[in-house]
Amino acid sequence: MPVLRRQPRHLLRDRIARGARGQGLSPAWRAWIAENLLLLVPRKTILETLVAKGIARPLAELEIDAAARSPVLAGAQHVANRARRYALVARLERETAKLASRPHAIERRSHLSRDEFFERYYATGVPVVLTDTFEIWPALARWSPSSLKERFGSALLDITTGRDADPATHTHFQEPAVRMRLGDFGDRVLTAGTTNALYLISGDFDPQSGPLAPLLADLAPGHPYLGDERDGHGMILWFGPAGTVTPLHHDTKNVLLCQVFGQKRVILFPRYELPLTGALPNSLYAPIDLRSREPFPELSHALRKEVTLSPGEALFIPVGCFHQVHALDVSISLGFSSFRAQNRFDWYQPGTIR
Repeated sequence: MPVLRRQPRHLLRDRIARGARGQGLSPAWRAWIAENLLLLVPRKTILETLVAKGIARPLAELEIDAAARSPVLAGAQHVANRARRYALVARLERETAKLASRPHAIERRSHLSRDEFFERYYATGVPVVLTDTFEIWPALARWSPSSLKERFGSALLDITTGRDADPATHTHFQEPAVRMRLGDFGDRVLTAGTTNALYLISGDFDPQSGPLAPLLADLAPGHPYLGDERDGHGMILWFGPAGTVTPLHHDTKNVLLCQVFGQKRVILFPRYELPLTGALPNSLYAPIDLRSREPFPELSHALRKEVTLSPGEALFIPVGCFHQVHALDVSISLGFSSFRAQNRFDWYQPGTIR
């Protein structure tokens, strides 16, 4: 059943304006009426809501009638109907996906050929867990906080701090960064307990002069799905304590998230879950913490998938899929976006549509 949309956030006295012809509703209330009419909310429900807010019944009826007769609303209805058709397609995708024997699970595969990966998963936007990462890059099995400290303890890197105090840190993670030796950071991580306060999010992989450039040699031989990741492009390193969280968001590229040390839990929503795209205060991130017990209307019918990644496993996250990542232990992860296929979808930012 259609439900009422949010109401204008103004005091009642600001919602009613006096014009040349007498009393009338403010533009904010008129927009609210039009939006709910487009959403097919019953006229009676709209009327009773206005009356409950202190608006005289005759005025409320007059305004609803005027909006319903407006040719502007008729034109908007054509656009709304088009959006409604897309919503039906998304609902069909969700309902048929639920018919799977394990609709909330993500498939796990090993020794997946390049052709099958790109045909079955990459081109269709289906996530998959690859269980044999260390078979391709055996040197990654030796990565740990102690080994990083031994090899790069004196390297100065930008560490993101104050993440617990600033819920929007993820949108400007470079601003609260402090310069710190990797060895000192590693010591803090191992004694920090469970916290989201500090995190190393590093793309310092310049093969010529980057402080972590020697790590690139551990990515040999090359990966069959990826370009030459040893050039440092399309690659990022995450290192932090248990409790670090990357909030719910989507990327504009396909990403291969490789778990090197510790475990991470990933909660993922298929990209056809359109309601999530309307919950974005900025273009990519949603103000929703999936660890919270608070109910979120955007997720009431969404198909949620969940997986725990252990060392040596990698998750293919298709472009546009909303996901939240939570470190269960002290964790080291690598992310790659340099696939051997087209991977630039910068235009996909539905959160910018207001």
